[in-house]
Amino acid sequence: MRDGHILATKAIKAPAIKESGNISRFKNLAIKAGHIGFYEDEDCFLNMAGYYGYMETAYYISQEIETRGDNIHPTCREILDSAVVPIFLERVRLEGLPAPEYYITNGYFEPPAVVDPINPFMSRQSVVLKNGHQERVAKSMTRNFTYAICCQVLPPGAKIGSFRSVLGYCTKPLFETLSKEVWRIFRIPLAFIRVIILADGSLMLSRLQSLPFNKLTPAELKYLEDKIKWQI
Repeated sequence: MRDGHILATKAIKAPAIKESGNISRFKNLAIKAGHIGFYEDEDCFLNMAGYYGYMETAYYISQEIETRGDNIHPTCREILDSAVVPIFLERVRLEGLPAPEYYITNGYFEPPAVVDPINPFMSRQSVVLKNGHQERVAKSMTRNFTYAICCQVLPPGAKIGSFRSVLGYCTKPLFETLSKEVWRIFRIPLAFIRVIILADGSLMLSRLQSLPFNKLTPAELKYLEDKIKWQI
């Protein structure tokens, strides 16, 4: 943090866990299968790439499998609904889950706020806590006031948190329920979830971001071993 301004939020690294031979084999099979597996618990294919950037390889792989008539998650719609922050927040609200107040602008905004681009080709984020930085942040995040940004209102005493979700599984007990709900609603197999933690300890869903398969911990890979059958 510097002068109340954070340009990016980084994931906290999980403790290192030694990989077993089975885990290494599982990872190798995933690569050979192009990260496409079958999830027997829900009778569907899964695109386990983890990074689903708009119009990038994993996005088009989901599109191809969906077009041929197979049940695949995430679909292209699921990818976009989860990646475009205002849509993500509205879907969270429609499901009765807590989400922050927000507004859309391409210029001035009022701190304290969490600022995200709406442009699907941008992934930056900014947390602005004090006055004096709005114009600089807005100019950068909107590409010189061209594109809109989504500004989430930070309530007094709130702070930013995060957790990792792997088919609804989360290693942090505090976030277990939200992790399951995010998987149920958005059908994104691997996700890094930003939350707003209120002063009373309650949680609000704030944003869903990429969690690439090659960034999974051994504990997360172990969880997937008996659930995913790779399509080789």
